[in-house]
Amino acid sequence: MISTNPRRLLGVGGFLLLAFPGSLIAQTCPAAAGDFNALASAGVAFSRQARYREAADCYRKAVAINGQVAPIQMNLALAEFKQGNFTAALPPLRAVLTLEPSNLQARTLLGMSYYGLSKFGEAVPHLQAAVDADPANQQLRFVLAQSALAAKQYKTALAQFEWLTRERPDSAATHMLTAEALDGLGRTDEAIAEMQAAVKASPNEPNARFGLGYLLWRARRYDEAEAEFRAELAHDPSHAKAAAWLGDVLLKRGDAAAAQPLLEKAAGLSTGLRLARLDLGIVYADKKDYERAIPQLREAIRLDPERTDARYRLAKIYQETGKVREAQSELEAIDHLSRHEAEETLDKVQDHPSATR
Repeated sequence: MISTNPRRLLGVGGFLLLAFPGSLIAQTCPAAAGDFNALASAGVAFSRQARYREAADCYRKAVAINGQVAPIQMNLALAEFKQGNFTAALPPLRAVLTLEPSNLQARTLLGMSYYGLSKFGEAVPHLQAAVDADPANQQLRFVLAQSALAAKQYKTALAQFEWLTRERPDSAATHMLTAEALDGLGRTDEAIAEMQAAVKASPNEPNARFGLGYLLWRARRYDEAEAEFRAELAHDPSHAKAAAWLGDVLLKRGDAAAAQPLLEKAAGLSTGLRLARLDLGIVYADKKDYERAIPQLREAIRLDPERTDARYRLAKIYQETGKVREAQSELEAIDHLSRHEAEETLDKVQDHPSATR
């Protein structure tokens, strides 16, 4: 699936910044326990500085004192959402909707958080409510259609297709959505053509260049993919997936020195990017830096236990370092995976120059 960054696509630009009495704390949360107003004000100050981690910490402490203030719960959700912590955004959003069932901002953000977590079935009803309230919002319809397709809710998806085709026949979003459907059907060449049309219609459309690059990467058209990933990063330097996949292309070419900073950047921006973890494990292992390689490969395994590429790499490290029992454990896990999965993953491992060393 060609995924979209929900933080950018939603366009949730600002916080509620509810003012409370007390001084604004610019460095740390107030030390005094139980000072709801000071904690809330400190959260606002951090939010204004785009220091969302510190803001979320202050808001959480305020919510622990009084969870019945909907704007503070909303600010906490936004602070987590801005960091890409979609799971952490869910409880305060549910709290807001318990206090204010008609709060459309919370409803929309809840749908986008589920979307960011790839929980598409849960996302659909909340996104549908957002679309019903803002029927001209093309981007919301785009995400709703994506979610409905992924959740196999075809009637809902069809309704969004019909609207987009009627109202925005040559828009980037329409082409991107069509590419999503074609990619899901395995019609890669047609999907690439649709993504190229999306880029032509709107060269700076968020995620369009990455989506095209991803499809080209899947087709092993790495030179073309590299150009698209670089274009996405030029438009949005914080695009974690573009950094990860660009790093992967460079690693496939044997340029680990250029790949490493991109992969480290991607892993820092998004903790759930398996490709970045796997490739970092490869880079570190090739340098014999096993202390850094092992945690990366373990995390890649945690993110997808059914894949064998990271397990093979980890088993090799254990063998080289004399950890026979650990190596055997990984090899036994590999043996229990299906032959098809193992063969498919080996093909991908062999794309890396270091795999044949």
